[in-house]
Amino acid sequence: MRSYLIFAAWSLLAGAGIPLIGVLNSGVARSVGNPYAATAIMFAIAALVALGLALPVYGHPTIAQLGSAPPISYGAGLLIGFYGLSATIIIPRLGAASFIAFILVAQLLTSAAVDQFGLFGMARRPTDITKMVGLIVIVAGITVMEIGNLIKARP
Repeated sequence: MRSYLIFAAWSLLAGAGIPLIGVLNSGVARSVGNPYAATAIMFAIAALVALGLALPVYGHPTIAQLGSAPPISYGAGLLIGFYGLSATIIIPRLGAASFIAFILVAQLLTSAAVDQFGLFGMARRPTDITKMVGLIVIVAGITVMEIGNLIKARP
């Protein structure tokens, strides 16, 4: 139970930072005049932080270790790059709440599929009725929120 609470709190903290990525990085994009350069700068800083934390504790991976990962796993870098660039460009135009609302729907549905089918080597965690009802309620709530935004945005 204790580890569950620790990981839940950690997840909430990480989740709170997600909308801030685009908000803060859009400021860099305005300063440098280019969202692509701003995203590259953001990832350079992230790489330095990750290396600064990982190398002293774990050392550097060997070529054999790098080669043993399934090639598709390295697609995570492409996905996070796409996310970072998307957040940097879209949040100033759509707003942080709407961007994250759409992101949340996609994350929940994709996560449910990964769990349901055990995709990419993950453990199978079949979707039960309570999880399905929760997903429906969340998606319905976000739909209501975004319909309200569309109505307000009409000229």
